[in-house]
Amino acid sequence: MTYEQPPAYQPMPAHRNDADVSGTYCPILFFDVASFGRPDRDADIQLAVRRGLYQIVFGALDRVAVPRTVYYRQDHGDGVLAVLPPTVPARALAEGLPIWLHLEIRRHNKCASPAARIQLRGALHIGPVYRDEQGVSGRALIHAARLIDAPPVRRALADSCADLVFAASDRVYDEVIRHHPTPVDVEYREFAARVKEDEFTAWLTVLGRHADPLQETRPPLRAVPDHP
Repeated sequence: MTYEQPPAYQPMPAHRNDADVSGTYCPILFFDVASFGRPDRDADIQLAVRRGLYQIVFGALDRVAVPRTVYYRQDHGDGVLAVLPPTVPARALAEGLPIWLHLEIRRHNKCASPAARIQLRGALHIGPVYRDEQGVSGRALIHAARLIDAPPVRRALADSCADLVFAASDRVYDEVIRHHPTPVDVEYREFAARVKEDEFTAWLTVLGRHADPLQETRPPLRAVPDHP
């Protein structure tokens, strides 16, 4: 896999230090590009997809007033982890971020070749994050990663041929989403999953559904008359 390595993370604001933030409950976002390593994506296309991924994530977070200078980020080759300051309201992320992510994906895909178009899985969780000189750790980060790896999330993206499937943890849904009306385009539904040793329920929304591209190339079905 080819990497264009960005800085490992953006630091928290200067008035906070690692000791201030470590162990606090932070919004956690995980993103993963579907089928990043498929055969028609050579090194040049993978780099273009990675640039597109960061433009999508940065652009969407900018739209919900979270500039890239205030959150930690960690590159994962075909995805990215972002840990936001505890002061960022989870409601703005749960309600507004999926819409802006979808719009940024559409902007990228409009100008991309078929091989460079992006389908994205995203996840939002909230929990304690611990920092040291090497980066971040904690069960909450593991749970966020398992949300985007959950089979129902993968199936929802594959079955709908959508631009985006965005998952919210049970905690985010119970403490934030269920108490506030969401925009028309952001309708969450519950799912249950098992990933490795963890069983959990969570919620997902699908944006930018498309018809199966193979349907456009398949000939229509025709009745075959019976032969005597």
